[in-house]
Amino acid sequence: MDSSSLGGHLLCAVPQLLDPNFRRSVVLMLEHNEEGALGLVLNNPLPNTVAEVSRSLHLQWEGDEQATVRLGGPVEPMRGWILHDQPDWDPTADEVLPGLWLTTSLEPVTKAGHHTVGGDGSHVLFLLGYAGWAGAQLEAEIAAGSWLPVPIDARHGPARFGVSPRWVLETDPEQMWAGALGALGVDPGRLARAKLGANALQ
Repeated sequence: MDSSSLGGHLLCAVPQLLDPNFRRSVVLMLEHNEEGALGLVLNNPLPNTVAEVSRSLHLQWEGDEQATVRLGGPVEPMRGWILHDQPDWDPTADEVLPGLWLTTSLEPVTKAGHHTVGGDGSHVLFLLGYAGWAGAQLEAEIAAGSWLPVPIDARHGPARFGVSPRWVLETDPEQMWAGALGALGVDPGRLARAKLGANALQ
């Protein structure tokens, strides 16, 4: 991967980013190159439960009955994505981070006879839609100060910088924005106060 690529990072929106699609969003970046970028918003829960969606897909959900689907972004909101930590569940899943796999089609899953999901202590996120940027668009938004990149570090111990791959699956969506900023040593409260101060000067 190009060292300048943000693929495999998080993007954390600053409070000044007022686009309702991305307000206080945390985005897992899947692709980033000169042609553009693609990511999944992790912390925008929808009303639909994963159990309901699973039934419509002829899967049996064995996880938390209250778990909800998340809106991965405004592009193609009917397109589904599944992030999980079960490499054997989908034989064609892509390992997007160490220990974190992405399923984009259920056909290989059902062909393998795997009709249940979310059991045996696994962690699974169902998302609909994605976030996309044209070539150089994301770079311009970062240069304008709209996003803060957050590294995802698979190492263990105090040398880690950023968040872990498991953080992506295990963190409550309500805690993700503050947690991602905190991983950079940024106080979300100070960022919000800076925004209020800037507005007062306008």
